[in-house]
Amino acid sequence: MPTSRPALLVVACGLVLLEVLALVAAAVSGLVVLVRGAQAPAVAAFLVVLALAAALLLAAAARGLWAGRRWGRGPVLTAQVLLVVVSATLWQSGGGAAAVAGVLLGLLVGAAVLAPSVLAATGRAGGEGTDPRP
Repeated sequence: MPTSRPALLVVACGLVLLEVLALVAAAVSGLVVLVRGAQAPAVAAFLVVLALAAALLLAAAARGLWAGRRWGRGPVLTAQVLLVVVSATLWQSGGGAAAVAGVLLGLLVGAAVLAPSVLAATGRAGGEGTDPRP
């Protein structure tokens, strides 16, 4: 793989890291709710753990994409589909600008990850440092 990365890969990884930061912020917000005495502490704790797990998965996937690994595309694209679905639901319930931002972010990252230059740059399979192709 060449040392220079396609611009769309840089954009996609940067936006995924922005999503990671948003998930961490949501987890911190959930922790604040827990500390202040949530009405349903088990639900709040579950959502904190879920947000942190999703943030870790997306961070690992972005790192995989950055390293040229094709396995990183699946989690990133799945997260974008979920983001678009949740944002569309938010729009239907009056979410406004946040819903539009979520849909646009999901579509932008999805399109960037599926761009031919990014697909070519992230075509390596397997584990660390090994490429089974001749």
